[in-house]
Amino acid sequence: MIKKWTALFLTLAMLLSLSACSLNFLNRYDGKPEEPDAPPPEAVQPEEPDVPGEGGDDVMAEEPDIPDDTQDAPLPDPEEEKETELPEEETEITASHKDVTLRKGETFTLSAQNVSGNYACTFTSADETIAAVDEKLGTVTAVAPGQTTVTMHLECESGQYDFACIIRCAWKEEDASEAPGDTPAAPEDAAPEAPSASLSGFYDSLQGSYEGLRGMMVLDGELLDTYYPGLSSIAAVEEVLIQETQMTMANVAVGLVKLSGEATLDDVTAVTDVLNARITAQAEGGAWYPASCETWGQGVITSVSNYVGMFVYPEDAQDMADLFTDTFSN
Repeated sequence: MIKKWTALFLTLAMLLSLSACSLNFLNRYDGKPEEPDAPPPEAVQPEEPDVPGEGGDDVMAEEPDIPDDTQDAPLPDPEEEKETELPEEETEITASHKDVTLRKGETFTLSAQNVSGNYACTFTSADETIAAVDEKLGTVTAVAPGQTTVTMHLECESGQYDFACIIRCAWKEEDASEAPGDTPAAPEDAAPEAPSASLSGFYDSLQGSYEGLRGMMVLDGELLDTYYPGLSSIAAVEEVLIQETQMTMANVAVGLVKLSGEATLDDVTAVTDVLNARITAQAEGGAWYPASCETWGQGVITSVSNYVGMFVYPEDAQDMADLFTDTFSN
């Protein structure tokens, strides 16, 4: 009987042991992979959060992305940068003359200076009875003694400008009394009058015989001292009438000088040297164009009594000089 209860007890103990093992196995295996054993709490170090801009030298702070707007921009033009860095100096637009004194019949041409590109000028005289002006060419002619103003209206790429030039017409009163139309007409069989023995009268005679002498510029004041240095400082010089064409392919120039009755041969030589220096400078390249330089190189200078003349004209310079000699010979 004791053996029977002992065997039963052992059987129950074995069943309980197997049940406990099964429950333990089921609890440990629930279908999920086993996780590695976690380290003990003291072995886990808390991670410090990343702070931008902090950390060791080997940690590079990540910079935010900035859109690059220059990727599609065209490369700068070196020539444009050069022009931007070194802007060209603009030259002021001016008129060729501001104040001119004319004798009877004398002319000069008013023009614009330092104008680039296309432009147009128109000219008007405040009093045509004193000084007449060609509306398109700007050639001013002395008509009667007095003072008036010639205005040049300029239209160019940079805008519109108006320039005024004072015209002083001065000569003897008896000449002014001869108003246009008062001179009686000469008989039909009368011989043509000889050129007037004055610088302006002689120049008028040239204008009637040779082309290209009406659109010339009068050189006086600073222009005269620039192109004919020393001429105005010669004490014996009484009157100067020098006109030249502006920049052109065939230059023309006429220079007329009157000396006082007491002028010596040295005075005449001094005037001749100044005129010769101008011809030489122009012939050696100052006139720019080969045809112009050649024309200046063929210029003629002559003197008679107390008058000196310089003539630069294609092929006919000597003819002008001969006429000058005939006109002013005593």
